[in-house]
Amino acid sequence: MDNKPSLPFTTRALKSGASSSAQEIVDLGSLLPTSHRNRQDHIVAPQIDDADSFFARELRVDRLDSVRDWLWVCGRPMPPRPLHHQVLIGRDVTITESPELHLVWHKSRIFLKPLPKWLLDPDVWARHLLSASSPSSSASENMIGRNDESLAACARGFLFSYTALIAYESDFRIALTKGLIPHSVTWDSWRQLTREYLEGHCYASVNPRYWYGELRLSRLNKVYRFARGYLFRGYSKVDAHTVYVDLLRDNFGVLATILGYVVIVLSAMQVGLGVDKLQSDSAFQSASYGFTIFSILAPLVAGAGIVGGVLAMVVSNWLVTKDYERRRFNEMGVEPYWRSKPSKKDVNPSTKGYDSVGSRSQTEI
Repeated sequence: MDNKPSLPFTTRALKSGASSSAQEIVDLGSLLPTSHRNRQDHIVAPQIDDADSFFARELRVDRLDSVRDWLWVCGRPMPPRPLHHQVLIGRDVTITESPELHLVWHKSRIFLKPLPKWLLDPDVWARHLLSASSPSSSASENMIGRNDESLAACARGFLFSYTALIAYESDFRIALTKGLIPHSVTWDSWRQLTREYLEGHCYASVNPRYWYGELRLSRLNKVYRFARGYLFRGYSKVDAHTVYVDLLRDNFGVLATILGYVVIVLSAMQVGLGVDKLQSDSAFQSASYGFTIFSILAPLVAGAGIVGGVLAMVVSNWLVTKDYERRRFNEMGVEPYWRSKPSKKDVNPSTKGYDSVGSRSQTEI
């Protein structure tokens, strides 16, 4: 019995002009990016024989899978709203190539990963996406899918998100303008593909991340800080302060706002102490005393907490940066110039003014 998953669609939305047969094999090399960053932060050219890892990198949402039990805090279990509605509520579409940021929003921006050409080609689904989740796949092919999750589930969910984003022709025009879909796709072909995909759509077949639509970045950061322990970094730093001065200014701005309310309360208490009825009220006297002490100590504690938190962040970032620098230079096979720079006591006085090959140095000419 053949248990191979069926194609989610057979419509060839990318075909142009002459009709193509169902057995046409796409030129995968033309669909890969010119370069990509690997786990060691090296810039390499993607190889066709390494296509499976490329698709995994382009589709998997492992970081969101790790907090799937908390996604209800970050968004509702509903499809994303169409592009025209995103514009209507004042959100700017910001392009990202990371699937982990797709449909994540912050303030007036929503991050969207463009729909790649290869995801609209049935041959790619048959040869690379569905084969990774097929029961007959080999162990090496099946290494992409972990914890009962498959590459096909991520691909189906990603494509499903676009069927929700591009619902009207106005959404289609916005998507073309923003570069979210290939220009070779027409409105008629997109309608046909969407209709065919939705006829066989099942939520159980998509990655659970795509049960939710738009996710709020500020809450994702909180989930990652407190549920995962990433106190300083959170989920993503795209909304973080670029300099520490701005971080201090914003935090002290909040503190100043709170202190303004404290001043109002203290002024009211001072007026109350001048009223005969409240002067003899022991409860009011105790409250005034306690709040006065609180108003003196609280700003000092809060200010010290803000400065201490920023200093801890500086130290943490410095330690992480130095550790990364050491590992990175090791992998690059180079020696930092400040370590290989000769000290003054190592310089031969008789050769002062000459470089390592005996020629007169530029500074002495």
